[in-house]
Amino acid sequence: MLIATSTVVHRVFTYDKSLRYTVVTGVSLFIFMVTFVAWHCITDETVMHPVLFGIEIAFVGIKTRSIINLRVADVEVQKQVKKLVTYGGVIFVSGFILWNIDNQFCESLTDTKHSLGMPWSFVLELHGWWHILTGIGAYIFIALVEYLTSEEAGQELGKSFAWPVGLILAGRRKAAKNWDVGNARVEEEKGRNGDVFSNGFGNGHLHANGKIHAHERNKSE
Repeated sequence: MLIATSTVVHRVFTYDKSLRYTVVTGVSLFIFMVTFVAWHCITDETVMHPVLFGIEIAFVGIKTRSIINLRVADVEVQKQVKKLVTYGGVIFVSGFILWNIDNQFCESLTDTKHSLGMPWSFVLELHGWWHILTGIGAYIFIALVEYLTSEEAGQELGKSFAWPVGLILAGRRKAAKNWDVGNARVEEEKGRNGDVFSNGFGNGHLHANGKIHAHERNKSE
């Protein structure tokens, strides 16, 4: 999970740099991560692993928002992109929290899982949920960063994203469509009311004119 998140960290901090800088940074980050993971496995420590993971998430979130402000000018597209950042961040943090709960209460959770039995014990496999949520969050940020650092940055987000990005965007587009339909109905009602008022005013005006003309004819006779 650390290495998967590191790929996103590398991308957001090197997308606008030279090839040399990108390669050197990538190699350095890879060496650091391999060394850290080896140290973590040998010492079986449980503190620095979640700390480093949290730092990576924070770096990605802060840098991604900075890139959005630099490369996306359209306000509506900015809202879409920032919504993806929020969803990705929430998914990442949710997995992070579940992982720490599993670390702190592993023994009691294991006892509860044994008492529940299959298949409900899977619900309490919090370490497994951490891997799933981290994978989803990593994909959201990888897809988003790829979009922000490409020539398509600033354009309307297309349908090329896989689940759950497409689902998130589809929900927003549906809400926007409903909003547009609602506004169209309001405008249509206003138009109808205006037509009724105009017709009423016109008919009344014609009726009044008819009475005036008839009165004038009677006077002349």
